[in-house]
Order: sequence, then structure tokens, then C-alpha cells
Amino acid sequence: MLCHVQTLANTAVICYKVNGQFCDEIHQKTQNIGGVLQVFQITEFMKKLDELYQKKQFSDIESYLRNGINDALGRHDEGTALILLNELMGYYRSVSRHADCAKAAEQALALIASMGLEGTVNHGTTLLNAATGLRAAGENEQAEKAYRQAQTILEAQLPAEDYRLATLYNNMSLLYAATGRLEQAAEYARKAVERMEQNPDAQVELAISLSNLGGMYTRLGQADQARRCLERAVRLFEQLPGGDDPHYPAALCALAELHFHQGEPEKAAELFRRALSLIERTYGRNDDWQTTRRNLAAAEDLIARRKAVKNKTGMELAREFYEQAGRPMLRQKYPEYADRIAAGLVGEGSECMGFDDAFSVDHDFGPGFCLWLTREDYQAIGSRLQADYQALAARWPGAPARNVTPEGTNRVGVMEIDEFFRRFTGHTHAPKSDSWQDIMTWNAIPTERLASVMNGQVFEDPLGEFTRRRAEFLKYPEPVRLCRLGQALGRMAQAGQYNYSRAKKRQDTDMMYACLAEFVCAAQETAYLLDEAYMPFYKWRARGMERLEHADGLIPLLHWLMERPASDGQAEETIEAVCACVAAELKRQGLFGSEDTFLEHHKREVLQRMQQLLQSDKTANAEPQQPDKKAARIKAIVEEEWRQFQQVQNEGGRASCQDDRSTFVLMRTSQFTPWNEEVLASYQQDLNQARDQGWNLLTEKYARMMEHTVPEQYARLADRLPKRGAERLQLQALLVAIIMRWTREVEQRFPHLMGRGRNLSSAQDGPWNVSSETYLRGELGTYSDETLGLYAQMVLELLAQGKNLVEQNMTCMARGYGYRSLEDAENACAAQRPAGKS
Repeated sequence: MLCHVQTLANTAVICYKVNGQFCDEIHQKTQNIGGVLQVFQITEFMKKLDELYQKKQFSDIESYLRNGINDALGRHDEGTALILLNELMGYYRSVSRHADCAKAAEQALALIASMGLEGTVNHGTTLLNAATGLRAAGENEQAEKAYRQAQTILEAQLPAEDYRLATLYNNMSLLYAATGRLEQAAEYARKAVERMEQNPDAQVELAISLSNLGGMYTRLGQADQARRCLERAVRLFEQLPGGDDPHYPAALCALAELHFHQGEPEKAAELFRRALSLIERTYGRNDDWQTTRRNLAAAEDLIARRKAVKNKTGMELAREFYEQAGRPMLRQKYPEYADRIAAGLVGEGSECMGFDDAFSVDHDFGPGFCLWLTREDYQAIGSRLQADYQALAARWPGAPARNVTPEGTNRVGVMEIDEFFRRFTGHTHAPKSDSWQDIMTWNAIPTERLASVMNGQVFEDPLGEFTRRRAEFLKYPEPVRLCRLGQALGRMAQAGQYNYSRAKKRQDTDMMYACLAEFVCAAQETAYLLDEAYMPFYKWRARGMERLEHADGLIPLLHWLMERPASDGQAEETIEAVCACVAAELKRQGLFGSEDTFLEHHKREVLQRMQQLLQSDKTANAEPQQPDKKAARIKAIVEEEWRQFQQVQNEGGRASCQDDRSTFVLMRTSQFTPWNEEVLASYQQDLNQARDQGWNLLTEKYARMMEHTVPEQYARLADRLPKRGAERLQLQALLVAIIMRWTREVEQRFPHLMGRGRNLSSAQDGPWNVSSETYLRGELGTYSDETLGLYAQMVLELLAQGKNLVEQNMTCMARGYGYRSLEDAENACAAQRPAGKS
């Protein structure tokens, strides 16, 4: 499992000094309440209670306190009974008996009311104890309510410098931390420290407060501040007589946790051991002891893993495990299959990339290898072989067993060849590259997934099938590479050479950072494509560039952009230097002829070369296929839409989708394919008529969308759009309702596939986020009355037949991407989950 450490739940409670003052104040408040039969010897009682704790006689403490409470009540000494009920709450909390703690709190608060002490410091202190018990039990909402009541009382009754307020603030800090409100948690922890530093006699309380504040800083990622606070807290605890304050272990654990997460498990383990001993001595083996024991085990496990793999990479460990244990097991138990099984380590994980280091061993790391079988062999022995593999991994003495997280399951072990490639790419064999449809199929495979298929090492493959299959995915086919390269060049030009300077003129820092981030990502992808390599998972992209043959000039420039402020005066100059490097490599590869460094021009040249390559790959003597009448009409419609789409003026500059002809053609063809001939003919007439009149239906569509995305801007141009009457708008609303219902039906059946597209509802719209519903409203608004009427008639006929137009559209689209059905596309999308941690 993932090596991690947990923070102790109970790190700040009411300290004995507060309870000592509490005792005095209770007696002062109650000494004049009549009826006390005989004075209860509270000092002697508390002294013996301390002795029980010191002697670890925990089983005797509950009965001792219960007897004392009953004795005090029998004497009508409610003040003493209240003191002991608060002590009992603390005991129950320390041994994790939360229900009993809550009952003791109810009894104490009832006693407060009967004594007329509501609103006093004693009431506030009892509420504080009760709230801390509720927090320890996980009843955070009730705990916060009780803390707020205590805060109101204590801040009104105590002077600002009173250290007892620090106890309140410490506990409230822990509550906010437990509920994810870290900034508030740090604020209250700082308030507690400020109170304690004003009181030289409150060193214990100051140590507790520093410990809590250090924990908050740790969770906020402010390691330096956390270390200063926690080391100071530990020093203060160590100076106490005996050094066994019950809060001392929490400070040790917090400092240990910090060392652990900073890659210092040896220091962490030493501190966890000290804390474990103190907790057991003070409270026994309670919840905190169990947590600390697990944390110590995690630190010791990490130490052992680092020791086992010192000067040895994960790949070397995998090969050693296979050669010493895996291969002999195959020869001995599966002799008839051994020469048909491929072995190696390929897929997810830093060790497959060759990037693993000392920090990699804390999760999904350890001895492991993959065994790839054909479908027939997997069906015959797959389950049995997997069981033997797991038994082998559990007992191999070469290194600690692999520590697997939920995200890292199924990375090693027995795999079926087809399923391995389907899991990463959605395909059992590499797609073709003969058409736009093939290119879109390739582009639908995340590049990091292709990198995962081609990384790592194959130790043995006597049958050769796995190696042959890998060779199919060796690199992008040239038309695919040029398509992706053109798109990446376009993003570089748009983000870096165009939009960054506009953001700088506007002094929009957020936009500048966004432009630089997009530019750097696009430049990294360009570098990999120019090297004919797949770009890996995002966190390894920069490091992976060090292995590229043609990226030496880019690496320092991109590094400079990433480490400087977005507004740095040399950023534009550096962007141009990056683009010049890219342009020079494009020229060297014969992909562009001039010295121009504006990458938008290069993008167009590269995409033209891709189209030429596709055309030249077609069989020269193949008989031309005569398209049917409907297909020809759809093609003509899409061509005219594309022409008008190129003329749409985008506020932030040319949109990247205006350069993605292949996706546009596929999407629009998929939409029109289910339409009948009458609707198609009418809409084609709408397009041609708009063209002849100098009107742009695509511009009108995007303008109408603005009514929902940016209504203020829409109001300024609404008068320039064709007016639509009330009756027509009612018809459009009806159509939208029907089609959105169809859309949601498809989403329920194919959630992963539909999750790749737009948000559904107009309620989710924003200036840069257009939902499917808003897009549909905009498009319907552009149809002529005749086309809308024919379209409505078609929709109603489909509705009556129980058919779903959206499902028909999506089916066409799925087939356009190379899938046989929506089910196949859904399965592929589900398989292409985000890469796990490595």
C-alpha cells in the first residue's frame, strides 16, 4: 500500500493547569451553596488520580472517578462533582470511548444549569471539554457549535492574555483542520501561540500551541515554518520535568510526519518510536498508539525499500526478479507454454520511463514484471499463472514486496496481449492512416498512453507476438504526425506569439500565465513530434525532452519561461527564440522553406503537406466511387459551412478549432447523416442564400449563443440579427426540450463517451464554456422558418417511432472514429482513464 503517515486525532486537550484553576474557581463559586455534608478532599483525590495515570492503572481510573462523583453528589458537593465529570470526559476521550464521553458531558452541562453557573468561565470550560470530546468522536458539526458557545463565554469572561483562551483556540484550530478549513485552522493556531508567548509560566501550553501551529503549516505546505514551530515545541516538552506531558507525543509525531514527507524516513522513524513509547506509557494502546504504530511501519518500510534498491533502478530490480524467480517458475510449472510467453516491464510507472529515484519507492514500487500471453494461452492458464506470480512476488527475498495503491493496480503480473493494448490505446492493433477518419482515430488516443505502450523493456519474447504488436505502435504514421504537429504549431503561435502580447498590454497577469502555460505545453509536444516520439505523462515531459535528439536548444529556453514571472520583460523575446528554434528544425526536416518564424504560417504549410500525403497514398488506379445523392449533398453542406466558419471573427483571435478541419468535417457530417433529404435540401438552400446575400450563418449561430454565455455583449448586437417571432421561439423551445431529453438518455447509457464533450445544461454556461443546450439553441435560431418546420416534422416522427436522433448522431461519430458501435466507443473511453501516480 502507499507509504503514508496519519496525523494524530487528539493533539490538543484541556491541560492539567487549566483544570487546577478550574478546581479553585468551582470551589469559590460553590462554597456558599448550602447543604454540603462534609468537605470533599479534592486535592488528595486529584493527587491519587495522578498516581493512577503514572502507574498505568488505566482500568482503575474510571471506577475511581465514578466513585468520587457519586461521593461528591452524596455530600451535595456539586462543585466537586462537576470537576470530576470534566476529568472523566478527559479520560474517556483519551481511551477513545466517545459515547461515554458524550454522556459525561451531558451530565456535566446539566449540573452547570442546576447550579446556576451558565455563562461563567466554568460553563465555558465544560463546553470546551465537551466540544473536544465530540471532535475526537468525529461529530464535527456538534463540536463546532459547542466551541462557538465556549468562545462567546470565555472571550467575554477572561482577559485577552489569559492562556486558557489558547486552549480554546488550539482545539478550534484542530476542528477547522479536520474539516478542511486550513487557513482558519492556522489563524486560530497563531492566536493560541500569541496568547501563550505573553505568559512565561505557560511553557507547556506554548509547546502545545506551537505543535498545533506546526501541524497546520505542514498541511498548508509551508514546510520551513512548520519545522521551526515543531522543533521549538519538542525542545520545550523535553525541558519539562520527566518529559512525559500527554501532548509531547503529538509534537513528536507531527515533526516525524514532516520529516517523512520531506524524504527523511530515518529521522521520522526515530521520532515515531519515541512517540509510540510515550503514548503507551501515558494512555496505553489507544487509537493514537495504533496510528503511530502504522506510521512507524510506513517509515521503516520506506527505509527498507531504499536500502534494497540502493544503486539499483526499478527496471534492474524487475529483470533480476524475473531472471531469478520468474523464468525458473515458468520453466518448471508451465514448460509447454514458457516459449510462448513474453516477459518484461512496460506501461505505467516512473521505472518504465527510467525516471525512478529515491522518492519513487514510496508507492507502487518493488519487484514486479509483466507476462504477456495470447488470448488462447491466457484462457488456458491465465488465472493459475497469476496466482503463481502473486505467490512468487510475496516470498521473493530480493526486495520488499511491491507496495500497490488503488491507482497502481494491474501494472504488473499476467496480461492478455490484446487486452494490454486495448487498455492503453482502445485498440488491439494500430489503426490505419489512409484517411481523415484514420487520423482522427489516432488522435483520439492520448499521447501519454502511446508512450506507455512503447516505454520500458521486453526481457524475452520467444513467440514474438507482443514485440510485433508493439512495432505497430512504434511511432505516429507520417500523416498523423503532421496533423498533430500542425495543431501544436498553431497553439504555439496563438498562445505565445499572439495572445501573450495582448495579455501583457492589458496587464492581465492571469491571462499571461495561461498563455505561457499553453505555449510551453504546445512547444513540448512540438519537440516530441519533431523527434518522432510520443510525449509522456505531463510530469515527465520536461525531463523526457533531455532524451530527444533535436531539443537541446529548446530545453533551456522553456525552462527559463517556466521559472520567471509571467510579466518578465524578456518573455516575448524568449518566446520568439523558442519559435525560431522550432522553425529552424522544420526547415531542416524539409517541412517549411522560408526563414519566417511566425508559426501560424508553418502550421498551414505542415497541414497542407499532410493533405498532399493523404492524397498521394490513395491508390492511383482505383475506380472512383460515385457518391449517392444524399452523401454528395452532405459533403456540399459541410464544405460551405467550413468556408463560412473560416470567416467567423473570434474576439480573442482565431480559434484553434478553425484550423481543425478534420474534426469539423467529422462532427458536422455525423450531425447531418441521420437527416432526411427534405431537411438537408432546405438547409443547403439556407446556406447558399446566406452566402449570396453576404450573410454568415455560422457567425449568426455563435452570436445567438452569446445570449446565454455573455448576455451583456449579446444585448449590443441583438438588433442586427434576424428577428424570431413568439410562435417560432415556442417551437424552438419544444425542439430543445425533446433533443436535450434524448441527449440525457444517451449520457446515462454512455457516460464516459458523453463526458468527452460539452456540458449539457445552459446553467453551466460561461464566457468560454458553451453547453450542448446553448449550442443547440444557437443553431436552431439560424434555420429559416421552412427548414425549422421540416426539422420539427422529422424530430416528431422520430419521437413517435421511439427513435433517438442524438443516438443516431453519436453512432455516426463513433464510426467516424473507427469504432463499430457506441458500446465499443464507450468501452474505449472508459479504458482510457487518467494515468496513475508514478
